[in-house]
Amino acid sequence: MVKKLDGIAVRIPGKPPADVFVNFRLVDSSNVDRVGWDKARNMYVRFKSGATYVYMGVSRQRAVATAYAKSVGTYLNQRIKPDFDVVKLG
Repeated sequence: MVKKLDGIAVRIPGKPPADVFVNFRLVDSSNVDRVGWDKARNMYVRFKSGATYVYMGVSRQRAVATAYAKSVGTYLNQRIKPDFDVVKLG
């Protein structure tokens, strides 16, 4: 079951650092904790290890598809990672 967590602030490093508000979905996955997106077309993936990655230029529709995929990890590995630039936060 996917649970909504909308409007969560995520601190983006920079000078100065900025808070970005992200709509997250807690997902049922062995490795991924949550998938989210912001208004600037970025997808956020937080793993159960605590690491968070931002995939740049991912549409809201594709982020939602990732969160609701039968296998979040498979969808992420096959449809997101090969096509989008990524930045690790923290």
